[in-house]
Amino acid sequence: MPARRSSPKPPKAADANGDLMALGFRVADSGPHTSKTLMLQELETLLAVVPAEAPAKAYRAAVVEENVLGKRTLSTRKETASRLTALHGLDPSKPLFRVLRRLWNVDPEAHPQLALLDGLARDPLLMATTAQVVGMAQGELLQRSEMVAAVQGFTHDRLSPKVLDAVARNAASSWTQSGHLKGKVKKLRQPLKPQPVALALALWLGYASGKRGRALLNTPWATALDSSSSGLLELAEQAKRLGLLKLSHGAGVVSIDPSGLDPHQRGEQP
Repeated sequence: MPARRSSPKPPKAADANGDLMALGFRVADSGPHTSKTLMLQELETLLAVVPAEAPAKAYRAAVVEENVLGKRTLSTRKETASRLTALHGLDPSKPLFRVLRRLWNVDPEAHPQLALLDGLARDPLLMATTAQVVGMAQGELLQRSEMVAAVQGFTHDRLSPKVLDAVARNAASSWTQSGHLKGKVKKLRQPLKPQPVALALALWLGYASGKRGRALLNTPWATALDSSSSGLLELAEQAKRLGLLKLSHGAGVVSIDPSGLDPHQRGEQP
């Protein structure tokens, strides 16, 4: 069984939190997983009906006013809109969401992985469980107590036992939605088939947080894709062939540049 790794803290670039937040990362002591999961189904529905060029207010209007997610009450619609925004940004003025929207349309099969990676960049509570889930052996049963301990280690007793348990439960559901776990009540680890489109986002997240070269293959986002360094390099080659990034490697040197994923970086509209 793979050794457990300590839970990663949200990466910080040279100028730390302000830079990350401007890029679309969410830097906080808590997050949406206190009451919600990855909300993959809601995100897929919302991105299918709101045009990529629409402003941030269009996403809230679609949920609250148009009720595209079919929620029964106004209060539930407002709560859903707020949680989706907290977890996935929904703001095309931020580079992270622009990159997510661009990649979202490339490969529908990658949606669960893209949503997870975005969630890891925007909810530190979900990020705190990464090492626990990724470090599990295939077929191993997820232990709720270990998930609680992972979250508690990040929050340093700021959350009550009841909230910690809710976070552990919601995070387990999110890792199930992403494909890392299977099962409704008892969660078992299963192998993930990483997609090159998802790796492109993982590399962009690492690049935005200040990593370069081979270090891009060792970030929490890249690690979450369940592959070896050589496997990730092969995925990067596939992403390169899709026109998603620049890549060269040889003689132990790896050069990766995913910055062109941002439509604005390429001089396009979001």
